[in-house]
Amino acid sequence: MLAVLAVCLGLAILVIVLSFRVHSLKTQVATKGADTHQQAAPAKPDNTQALADLDKAKGALAQLQLKLDQATSRQGDLQSDLAKARARSADLQSQLDGARASSAELQSQLDKAKSQSADLEGRLDQAASKSSQLLSQLDQERGRSADLQSRLKKAEGEIAGLQPLVHRARRMPVATSVERAQGSLFGLASSKVSFTLHISNLSLEPLSVAITVTGPEATRSVSGTIAGRTTLDIEKLAGGENVAIASESYDPVSVTVQ
Repeated sequence: MLAVLAVCLGLAILVIVLSFRVHSLKTQVATKGADTHQQAAPAKPDNTQALADLDKAKGALAQLQLKLDQATSRQGDLQSDLAKARARSADLQSQLDGARASSAELQSQLDKAKSQSADLEGRLDQAASKSSQLLSQLDQERGRSADLQSRLKKAEGEIAGLQPLVHRARRMPVATSVERAQGSLFGLASSKVSFTLHISNLSLEPLSVAITVTGPEATRSVSGTIAGRTTLDIEKLAGGENVAIASESYDPVSVTVQ
């Protein structure tokens, strides 16, 4: 663009110089009008040549003016394109700034996500460690439970083995027998028959007993101690009465008189 302006300026200077020369020649022709025909004849071709050069210069100037107008129009187009390009550049710059801001926001979110991920990984490691500890404790408890189960089964077996001994130990060491009492001759015709219950202590140790006689008419109780290897007699019992013999630490013994 500057080169075109420089050429136009040079042509303008050339046109000015040529115009000044033509004006000088016209002045010379006017001042020498009285000269002879021989003197004027050689000057005429010089004037014609100058006019021709002037026309050429004007034509060149017109062409240069056309080129200048075209260049100016082109410059306007270029200015419009430049304005559009600047507007486009500003829009792209705005989009770039928005993209940078969005990228910064995304980077911030990514950093936050990484921080949260690291925190979750830490918590996951802690949970895994705690789960491992709980599994270890569970295995220990299972082993302890299995041991206790084994010991329980063993104890149950021992209890089952001792159960007969317990029953035997709680069995009262007595023997009972019912004897029909011998009546008198006068009592043979009587309808009432009496019985005697013999309670023998089979142990060598004294045995304290509480005896309850239950009959259809009344209930009576007798308590006492049976010496070792001796017998206690409960007399005047009626048929059908029930005699319950109780002693501490032993299961009771029941006898029906008949």
